[in-house]
This record gives sequence, C-alpha cells and structure tokens, in this order.
Amino acid sequence: MAVCAPLAGRMVARRGTRMPLLVAGAGLIAAGALLTALTTSTSAGYLVLSYLVFGIGIGLVNAPITNSAVSGMPRQQAGVAAGIASATRQVGQVLGVAVMGSVLTANLHGPLQSGFAAATRPGWWIIAACGFAVTVIALITTSQWERPAPLKPRDWTWRPGWTCPARRRRPDGSPRGLPLTGTRRIR
Repeated sequence: MAVCAPLAGRMVARRGTRMPLLVAGAGLIAAGALLTALTTSTSAGYLVLSYLVFGIGIGLVNAPITNSAVSGMPRQQAGVAAGIASATRQVGQVLGVAVMGSVLTANLHGPLQSGFAAATRPGWWIIAACGFAVTVIALITTSQWERPAPLKPRDWTWRPGWTCPARRRRPDGSPRGLPLTGTRRIR
C-alpha cells in the first residue's frame, strides 16, 4: 500500500482514473479470493503474497476516487469536494470494520483459535465483491467518450496581465530567459 499509493497518483496524472481503478478492483478481487483459502496451517509465504496483492488493491484505489471527486467540482468548491471524499472514506472504513466484525462474530463457532480462519471466509468474499464493484463502476464511469482530453497550453485561458513562461519573448522574438538589462519583465 505504501508503494502503490504514490504510484496511483502518478498513474492518475498521466493516464486518468481508469487504469488505477481497474487494477485496484482486480487486486481486491484476487486478494479476497486468495484469503478465502486461509486455514490454521496456512504458510507465512501465502499470507505475505495475499496481503501484498491486497495492499496493491487498496493502495491504488484512493487517488483516483479523490481525483474524481475533486475534478468534478468547480474550482471554488474543490476543498469541499476533497473534504467530502475524505469524510466518506473514513465513514466507509468505520462501516467496513463494523460489517466485517459482525460477519466474523456471526460465523465463529467454537473456540477462536480453531474457528477464526473459517469465520473470516464470508468477510473475504465481501472484499472480493467490493473489488468487483470497483471494477464495474470504473468501467461505467471512465469510458473513453466520457473522459475529456488533457489541456494543452494553447487551450488554457489567461487573465489580462498574465503570461505563460513559454510565451515570454524578447523584443526580437527570441525566448526570454533572464531579463535583459533595460527591459521590463512581464508578469
């Protein structure tokens, strides 16, 4: 998760939200399916692999969701959108812990040590179903026709008095680096 979360931000910046959401959904489905096979004698290597796949899924899902929430709002309300996305994520985590705890408690029969792994199976299937939901929602909401093209410098709107560093030119038309002596710097 610590490795995939920063990568998700870069993926969103370069390619949009579709790819990270699809990989996150696939990771959650795979991790949920892997973790349903837990027993009391499961090897540590299998657990590490399962948790690695789970971390990839969880690490890749947060950046695209936040980006989708913020980019869909006007610039003046971007802070509100980010706050709502963060609050929704926290409420979802609380509800997830409560639901998983309830499912675990309902399925636990006998002593905790011998029945814990079997009692977690329905919870891991719920995780896999959530991964499936992420994948389906990503496919529906990030289709090719819906995604806007990235802005190019010529498409940007400039306010009066503002100039792009690429458009700052010397009087002779050459690009301006450091201001020449006696010339006025455009801001």
